[in-house]
Formats: sequence, C-alpha cells, structure tokens
Amino acid sequence: MTAPAHALRINVSIAHHDPYVATGIAALLRSSTDFTLQSEGSEDVDVLVTDYSTGMLKAASSTPRRRAGKVASLLIVSEQDRGWQIRRAVDAGVRGYLLQDCSANELADAVRTVAQGHRYLSRSAADRVLDTLVQSVPTARELEVLQHMACGLGNKNIGQRLGISEGTVKTHVKTILAKLGEQTRTGAITEAIRRGLLDSRQPLSETPLTA
Repeated sequence: MTAPAHALRINVSIAHHDPYVATGIAALLRSSTDFTLQSEGSEDVDVLVTDYSTGMLKAASSTPRRRAGKVASLLIVSEQDRGWQIRRAVDAGVRGYLLQDCSANELADAVRTVAQGHRYLSRSAADRVLDTLVQSVPTARELEVLQHMACGLGNKNIGQRLGISEGTVKTHVKTILAKLGEQTRTGAITEAIRRGLLDSRQPLSETPLTA
C-alpha cells in the first residue's frame, strides 16, 4: 500500500473499542508513507478512525479536537452493517463508513477521501443504504401500533391504548403488513426488528392478523 505521488501527510488517530481491530488498522496505516499516527486526544488530527458506538458519541457531542478551526473527520470501521445504522451515522456527521472486512487499500482510500472533506462509503455500505431508500417506511402512528403488536396486544387493546377505534387499528395493521411485505403479525415484527424499527428485546406476538 503506497501513497500517491506528492501526497500530503495525513494525521490519523484511532479510537476503536476492539483492541485487535485497532491494532490491525494501525498496522495497515503505518504501511503507507502519507499517514502519521497520532495518539488519541491529540489536537492535530485530520481523521479519527473509530467504531460505531464511539463514532456516534463523538459525532453527537462534537468532541473531535479543534485546532485553528479544524475538526477531525470521523471514519467508522464497524461490523454494524444495517442500512439504517449507516444512514444514522452519516446524518450525524460521520464522513466515512467501512465494514470490518474492508481491504487495506480501501481503508487507505477512505482515510484520504475523508481527510479532504469528502464522504466515503464502502460499496457494501452504500448498497445497504440504497436498500433502505426503496423500502416502505411505516408512519409514526403505524410504528406505535407496531410496538404494541410486538407486546402481544390485540387490535381492541391497541385501540384503547392509542385512543383510536378497533377498525382504525385493523387498517393500520394491514398497511404495516403490506409495507413490511409480510402476511402475519409475527412475520411483520420479525422483519421490523431486522430493519431496526423495533428493539429485538421486545417479545414477539404469535397472533395472526384478524379481519
């Protein structure tokens, strides 16, 4: 892995919760002559390579060190590969996103790209984001119904909880099933968990859709 001709030096810091991944990233970056590794917390950092949780915290709290008005660009390297997670990171201000199975060349290209102020998504990460764009997303009210479905409540009880009629609940349920591409409540809840619309710790209802 060699640096482009006349490449500028890029100061990189690594703050990854997995020490083995952090060590691997450091070794890969040291093999290129245009990267200089800085200790975590250094003020002179162009790119901070981090994991998903740490990156999201830093993006939310704007903790990357500033020097002369410069803010370190965040590059996440993570196993978190759901489209909604990647979109959430990008929306929060993360400049680059790679999955942990990325190649050494891709890692280097990503660091160089985000150091220049551009965005970088690996091909697999970009594909997952695109998948979320073509999926039908339940409305806020439908998500409320879905959450109660996951707790095992029937249409009547859901209506009482939300202050709407049982018929309206049935309509919402049918729409939810259509948007998630499932035939039963259990299938819809499982798909919602897969997409990250529901917490996987919520109990699944085995009650099928009733007219």
